[in-house]
Amino acid sequence: MKDHTETEASEQSPEIALIRDELTAALGRLTREDVERAVRQILSHERIFVGGAGRTGLMLKAFAMRLMQAGRTVFAAGETVTPAVGQGDLLFLASASGKTRTVLNYAQTALEAGAELFTVTASEDSPLAALHPTDVVLPCGGEGTEGSGQIMGSLFEQTLLIYCDAVVLSLPADREEMRRHHANLE
Repeated sequence: MKDHTETEASEQSPEIALIRDELTAALGRLTREDVERAVRQILSHERIFVGGAGRTGLMLKAFAMRLMQAGRTVFAAGETVTPAVGQGDLLFLASASGKTRTVLNYAQTALEAGAELFTVTASEDSPLAALHPTDVVLPCGGEGTEGSGQIMGSLFEQTLLIYCDAVVLSLPADREEMRRHHANLE
């Protein structure tokens, strides 16, 4: 019987190897301070909102779920049960290009309402950065696609999800309490 935990090099999928290598390179350029900066912001706000578009938005919804499980009050922008953002709130935004119209609208609305922003992009020089200095640059190419062999913004989205998981792991949270907050209407 073959042990599947050790894949022979000749059996490694070149696509898996590409993804692994790109993720390893991108994650290797993120620092402890990149994670701690987000943790400080999350802990200093009672309510956290997340906002992104497309697949990036899906990564942020996964992040919102983890934040909720960690005991934070969190909402996803654009959902029907999301309240108005306002003074004292944090809006955590992600956009590879920093040009996504929906994300720019979220940012502008939040700033006008007195909320603070935390922004994650692949480019420090973007319209989003013009509204708020980029807090974390995910090292995935300027648009999240440049220099990647993956489809469109996949490297940005993968790196974002793992970055967000690192942020949650750094929060003071009891894992048993997190399990109690896990959805039971599935």
